[in-house]
Amino acid sequence: MMQRLLEIVTVEWRLDLNNCRGQAYLGSGDVSYKLKAFACRVQEKYPLAISTHCSSYSFNTWWSKSIPVPAVKRALDTFEEVLMFFGSSATLQKQLDHVIAFGLRESYEKVQELQGKFCALWQEKHDSYEVFVQMLEPLVECLEKVKNNPQRWKSFVSEQAGALLRKVMEFDFIMAMVVLKNASSFTRELSAGLQKDHFSAASQLCQISGIVATLNRVKTNMKVFHQNWFDEACAMAQSLRVQIEVPENALPRDGMIKPVGFYRDNLSVPLVDNLINAVKDHFSEDHKEALNFLSLVPCSVTVSYMFESLKSKPPLYSSDLPDAANFFTELCCWRVTWKTKVASVTIPATIFHTLRLPLMQYFGNINALLRIMSVLPSTALEDCGVVMRHKKFQDYLRNTNPKDRSPCLAMLQVGTDFSRDLDHMVTQCLKVTPQALEGICLDKEAKSLIRNSENNMEVDCIKEEAEELIIQISPDKIEDQDMKPADENGHTGDNRQSLATVFRLAALLGKKNSSLSDLSEEEKDLFIQELSMCHWFGSQSKCTPCIGDDEMVNLLINGIRDVILKEIQESPFFSLITDKPVKIADKTHLPVFVRYVGESAPKVELMGFLPFDENSHVDTQANNLAKILTEDWGLPMSQCRGQAFMHLGSGYQSLKKMSLDFLKSYPLSVVTPSESCGLAHWLAGSVPCPSVAQMLDITEDLLLFFDESPFLEGQLAQAVDGLLNMPREALEEMPETCCSRWKKREDFFDILADTLEGILSCLDAVSSSAIGSKSMHAQVLSTALRNMDFIVTLVILKNACAPLRNCSTVFRCGNPADILCEVEKIPSIIETLNKMLENVSTVHSTWFEQAFQLATKVAPEQVCFSEEANSYESPEIYYRENLSVPLLRSLIDEMKYSFSDSHLKALSVLSLLPSCNPILSEFTEKPFSLYLTDLPEPEAAEQEINAWATVWREKYQDVAPPTSIAETLVHPESKSHPTVTLLLRLVAVLPSVSMECDLMKTTLNSMRDLLKNTVCKGSRVDHVMLLSHCTTLQRLPEVMEKCMEVDPESSPCLSQVMGTLQRQKLDSGGVQVKPTDSHASSVAEKPADGDVKSADDEARRLEVLQGSRKTVSFYEPQLREQILKELWDSQFFTVITEQAVEIDGERYVPLCIRYLNKEDIQCEETLAFIPFVEDQVVLADAIETALSQKWGLNMEYCRGQALLSVGEVGAQMRAVSLAIAKKYPQAVRTVSSALSLNVWLARSSPAEEAADGAVLIGKILHWLTEDAERQNKLEDMIIHVFQQDEGKGNELRDKLIKNWEKSHDMHEVMVEILEAVMLCLNELKGEGSTSNQQQASQFFDAIRNFEFILSTVVQKNILSVTKKLSQSLQGKPLDMLLAVNNLPDLKASLSKLQSDIDTHHKTWFEEAVALASKLHVTMLHSVLLEPLSEFYKESVSMKVVEHSIAEIDDLFTEKVLDTLKCLEIVPYAMSKVETSILSGLVFRLYKEDLPDQVSLHSEMKSWKEKWLDPLAGYLPTTVLDTLKTSQIRSFSNIETLLRLQVILPFSRRESNFRQGKRSLQEFIQQEKRSLTELHPL
Repeated sequence: MMQRLLEIVTVEWRLDLNNCRGQAYLGSGDVSYKLKAFACRVQEKYPLAISTHCSSYSFNTWWSKSIPVPAVKRALDTFEEVLMFFGSSATLQKQLDHVIAFGLRESYEKVQELQGKFCALWQEKHDSYEVFVQMLEPLVECLEKVKNNPQRWKSFVSEQAGALLRKVMEFDFIMAMVVLKNASSFTRELSAGLQKDHFSAASQLCQISGIVATLNRVKTNMKVFHQNWFDEACAMAQSLRVQIEVPENALPRDGMIKPVGFYRDNLSVPLVDNLINAVKDHFSEDHKEALNFLSLVPCSVTVSYMFESLKSKPPLYSSDLPDAANFFTELCCWRVTWKTKVASVTIPATIFHTLRLPLMQYFGNINALLRIMSVLPSTALEDCGVVMRHKKFQDYLRNTNPKDRSPCLAMLQVGTDFSRDLDHMVTQCLKVTPQALEGICLDKEAKSLIRNSENNMEVDCIKEEAEELIIQISPDKIEDQDMKPADENGHTGDNRQSLATVFRLAALLGKKNSSLSDLSEEEKDLFIQELSMCHWFGSQSKCTPCIGDDEMVNLLINGIRDVILKEIQESPFFSLITDKPVKIADKTHLPVFVRYVGESAPKVELMGFLPFDENSHVDTQANNLAKILTEDWGLPMSQCRGQAFMHLGSGYQSLKKMSLDFLKSYPLSVVTPSESCGLAHWLAGSVPCPSVAQMLDITEDLLLFFDESPFLEGQLAQAVDGLLNMPREALEEMPETCCSRWKKREDFFDILADTLEGILSCLDAVSSSAIGSKSMHAQVLSTALRNMDFIVTLVILKNACAPLRNCSTVFRCGNPADILCEVEKIPSIIETLNKMLENVSTVHSTWFEQAFQLATKVAPEQVCFSEEANSYESPEIYYRENLSVPLLRSLIDEMKYSFSDSHLKALSVLSLLPSCNPILSEFTEKPFSLYLTDLPEPEAAEQEINAWATVWREKYQDVAPPTSIAETLVHPESKSHPTVTLLLRLVAVLPSVSMECDLMKTTLNSMRDLLKNTVCKGSRVDHVMLLSHCTTLQRLPEVMEKCMEVDPESSPCLSQVMGTLQRQKLDSGGVQVKPTDSHASSVAEKPADGDVKSADDEARRLEVLQGSRKTVSFYEPQLREQILKELWDSQFFTVITEQAVEIDGERYVPLCIRYLNKEDIQCEETLAFIPFVEDQVVLADAIETALSQKWGLNMEYCRGQALLSVGEVGAQMRAVSLAIAKKYPQAVRTVSSALSLNVWLARSSPAEEAADGAVLIGKILHWLTEDAERQNKLEDMIIHVFQQDEGKGNELRDKLIKNWEKSHDMHEVMVEILEAVMLCLNELKGEGSTSNQQQASQFFDAIRNFEFILSTVVQKNILSVTKKLSQSLQGKPLDMLLAVNNLPDLKASLSKLQSDIDTHHKTWFEEAVALASKLHVTMLHSVLLEPLSEFYKESVSMKVVEHSIAEIDDLFTEKVLDTLKCLEIVPYAMSKVETSILSGLVFRLYKEDLPDQVSLHSEMKSWKEKWLDPLAGYLPTTVLDTLKTSQIRSFSNIETLLRLQVILPFSRRESNFRQGKRSLQEFIQQEKRSLTELHPL
């Protein structure tokens, strides 16, 4: 091999080794031996070819990769594989960045240095192995996440992560990395110095002998050093739950070999031996002498003492010097030159810059030496402005699969350095050979013809991916292209037109509410014929433009609108109606309905939602709305005969402007009110008075409050019945909500005023009896209703609207005869309002007096007026000018606007109904005079109407005539009177005329319910629109199936449609399948069938239940004896009381203890279940009795206690804990490591909303993440919600953990992903088992609650202050110590939070309101949000902050802080935060427990000296690791202290933590818990 290598280098590559001045070969295993032999052979023949390391690697990386120790080679291969894996994609690199941030959290600078760079630069770092060992735990966790989530990661990535995880989780790898880390620490300074600068490199030469001496000392004391390294590796392995064993292929296979001895002989010893040899070999005398020449660099000349040694003997490279005889003279001149700084103002710091100096021509010898230094492999490669070839080679290795590597390709990759500019190349080509242009064009045409004729031609992979990407990003741009995809017949187009046909046909079937099979043969043939005329383009995906989900939904909506427009054409008239605006995602939308006659009955259909901007200019907004209605939606306004636009306040003047514009262009589109709402309420909504708008908002919230439950609505009905002396049967018969019934009454404000006292008594009863948000809402509403502004506004509205009661029948009963009577009274009503306005001073005085009396009656202590009233002579004048006058003016204007002459004439057409006895001669003005242009034969109209009247008077005089428009239109007589039929169709569409079955109100309520309950991924308004026409969705699959049967080429496109509907959850036609209770009942019945109990068990259970409840345990006496023996051996213990559990319907408190067994394993055992009683003394005695008498434990050895109970039980247990601590002062209460501090603070909050919310969040997140499918769905939803910020989405996905009890930012995560959680639960309501559907439904309803959202936001912000402390308490002793030191700052932050609670709560409340609005959660109107905020400030925010402060004070008393400070005894913590108070603390806290108090001080001193010695090696980082060190038995006091520390409740559970013989958690999670499973103590 040596001969062959030499031949290649000298003969084939023609390199003259006489000019070689250095050689560096990197190889591992057997290759290293051969390369070393080759280097020796070369150096024998060419002595100046010095063998060195290569500066492209750090020296630590170089020697570790070149030593022939199999365990090291295996470990480094795995190490490189891991880093190549994480460096293979930006997403994985980001995962590694998170790992680095957590693993190196103690060093912020190191994290910043390595994040994003570690994979590429690890070979140049000097502490790469130390970094890797530090982040090994989070790295393993990260690999597990990637492996266990194949839905998120590609399958090969998950498989690769699994393979790496298996390699990393081998003790052989962990041990090798720990040994490498420790061994490389001896050469770290040398490694760093060699690459720092030339002065540092030269300075390190004197350290080499010291490093070799140190390594020899390590070799001599290998037993001690190896034991330290082995202990460190074992601690890490236990933390990772890795079994400590030798490799399977270890020899000999006698099974008696011990790991510690095996790894000493096969790893530590050979590694140190090879390291010593590597240092000697790589820093030979010749190499050291050569490196001395680095002191010739000018910046080193003046400071380097090495310069002097150059004068002592002739230089190594004398034969290479041009003038060797004058070398020493030249050397002196060189030094003088740079000492006096005459050569240059700036002194060069590198060889490269030195060689470029003009004066180098005078220093030939030094020039030659510096040139030799620049090519020596061990000197740092200076950046000379060219690409580093070694880096390009590393990039090639990193980016190329080993199977695909080739020496030639590698040479091309590394050896070439050019960029290709195709435009420049073509330009140059055309300049040189112009005739090439013709050839290029011909070639292009030929290729174009081939592409058009062969659609199935395979396209280059890269090009295809790029085209698909363009289609995904901008599908709408495809429509703008001139060239569209072509089918095989040469037609161009896309599938949108065909899809529109399919959707339109589905909408037609939906409107008829019939399936294809219900159609007649003729209709079916026409249907199939229309489907067959559809032309489907591009069966190949690459030829078909991509139609996005949103565009597909819009096509479907347009299909529905087309069918509605077709029905309008047949009607042939319609009217436009808008309801009150709705807020969706901070945008306002106006629901638009069309009313027309379908077949023979009036119909109301939702046409869509108009986008509305309250701040837009009136004219601009009006034009935009009109454009959408006429151009986008295609409404034929020439056929519009009525318009009712609900315009609320001044912000909606653009609606009125649009209405007037329509009226101007189409005079027959008369303006009317809508019968869907009581006239008084309709008119009051347009009054431009803030107090009226606020009153209406409060009233709506009031009615919605009572409408939430039948019980509350019943209470309200009783209040109304008791205070009104009038029958309410008519109202009770109407199947509407309380809210809609009241609004529809014309005496709406009268009822409110007359029943105000009863309503307030109702609210007061609710606020005193209910709990939580119901009580709070009742208080807020009660306060608002007692407000003087509200009462005055209500009374004035009641009186001002009094004349409108005469119009009630127009909008309530819908009797045409009554309507005709009331129409005549409209002018008199307007006249009455005018008179009121003229005499406003008089009437207002009476109204104000009524209001004042009512206010005094319902709230005598709250009668006070607003501050604005103080600027007027009296409150009465204030309300007259600001309320009564504008109110009356507005009512007059609106009555004239809504009841114009045209509207009144239109209503007169109702006289044609048979029940109204139509007699044309009685009318001075004919009822059809307004609509002459609509009549087919205007001249014959009068004659036909007279004939119509005669028919009903003579032919049907003995028959009851039809009373409604619908009944009249279906009557056979209507067919022979087309003019009358047309006029009746016209009046039927007027919004002011009541509809049969109250259809308008039903449609409105249906739309509002859909808006309230619809949760979806896409546009909410689009979903509501489609769900309003759910029959279309139900018929669509049938139509598509038929289409695919008629034309199979439609399958790809229609399958895409089906996929869209499934993704949008529209494939079921909007019908939610509610989970039944059958599963629950069957589950409840199972124990009865399968759980057969013995008679003895049943008798024992009855005995326990009948008598006084007794303390019980998991264990029978024999098993208790075994446990008791182990407890006695451990001596010290701590007590933990868990959350109360129900057993046979009674509450019991689980009593657990923590101790350390003889094998130094942390253990927890559930000893007893204590019956919960209200009496604290009895409860404390029961706990002490169970521990001391029943289990025989000495309470004097109890060294701590923690409680996990919350709520009522928690309050009792706190008192019990205080009583026990008072009796046994050593049993200090601390936080428990079973829960993170933040989770405990949230769950134990006295604010029920916050505590219940924390429990709910934990349950939801646990339920969603415990199942892989549910977690994948949640992650998909997170990506969907954060599709505009993928980085944020991935970050949140990474925060999904399994153990939420240990989470420090659970509330923060929940706030961030709440929308995704809601969407996920909404989908899960209809998927999976019945029990899962029920669970998802319960969770879904629970989170769609403003109180939950607010408490979560408040907790998120407050717990962010304690987050760092919470994380530290779950960390290692050093983390805890640092947290203790920062505790005063934390308390100060919480105190500042408390002092500025007003400002903070306002911000939190606004955040919660914004989030609730985004999630479409029902809230009170803005007028009530401010008082509600005040209530929540006191009941939630203040309580949560105060609880956090009080709980941290209770959990971190001075004694607990001193106990935590004793963690400094752990060696690693001691090395970071050494203080002088440790001995005193230990003595004060534990003097009675120490076995040898006298020697404590000297023992502490020896302990510190042992671990703070620079040669100590591995420093244990945890209490348990320290206990397991080999020399611990020599420090009896410290061993006792450590045993005490490890059992304290705050001590984190280590990897070998042992639960009890029976799991408490499994017992708690049982559906049914019985005393028969337990044993009495």
